[in-house]
Parts: sequence; C-alpha cells; structure tokens
Amino acid sequence: MSGIQHASNQSIKPFKSSEEYLYAMKEDLAEWLGDLYNIDIDVNNILEVLETGALLCAHANNVSRVADDFLKRTGPTEIQLPASGVTFVSSAHPTTFLARDNVTNFINWCRKEMSIP
Repeated sequence: MSGIQHASNQSIKPFKSSEEYLYAMKEDLAEWLGDLYNIDIDVNNILEVLETGALLCAHANNVSRVADDFLKRTGPTEIQLPASGVTFVSSAHPTTFLARDNVTNFINWCRKEMSIP
C-alpha cells in the first residue's frame, strides 16, 4: 500500500449512521465556505445561508473567474474548466421563486460547466 493510500485510509472515520456522516459533511462544508468567503456560517445555520442560492451562484462565478485567469496564464488545457458563470439574483429571499431559480441555475451550472451529473 502506498503512503498516500495508507494516509487516506487512516483519515476516514467510520460513522455509525448516515445522519452522523451528513452532520460531518455539513460541518466541513460550513467551515470551508466560512474560511473561503469570510462569512458567518456553521453547521447550525448552513441551510439558511445556502437556501437563497446566492452564495452558491457567487461561488460558481468565482470558480469560473479563477478558471478563466488560469487559462489566460497557461493557455489551453485538456482539463475541462468552466467557461461561463451563473446569472442570479443576490437579493432573493428564502422560499421565493427567485431563490429556487438561483439554486436551479447553480445546479445547471454544475451539470454543464463542471460535468457533475
């Protein structure tokens, strides 16, 4: 077993239930988004922060901008990188059509630009 495989196998914690696993994933995602965007987000408010879709779409646009900057510096690559961003309404309120539209736009971006099924 290679060193990388051994290290990754040891870093995986077994979870007693899917609820424990989901909690850990929400905790990790909240910490990552909080650090990345300097926002107040944690495992207790992650769904409320994400429910308008605005942060998700803004993140998609940031990923697209970074990909564009990378292509300008390095030239064409064989790796598929996002070529366009997402149109969204940053002022959307939770449970509104605009919030749902934002989330749909983000999901469509993931499918088209990132090839995520």
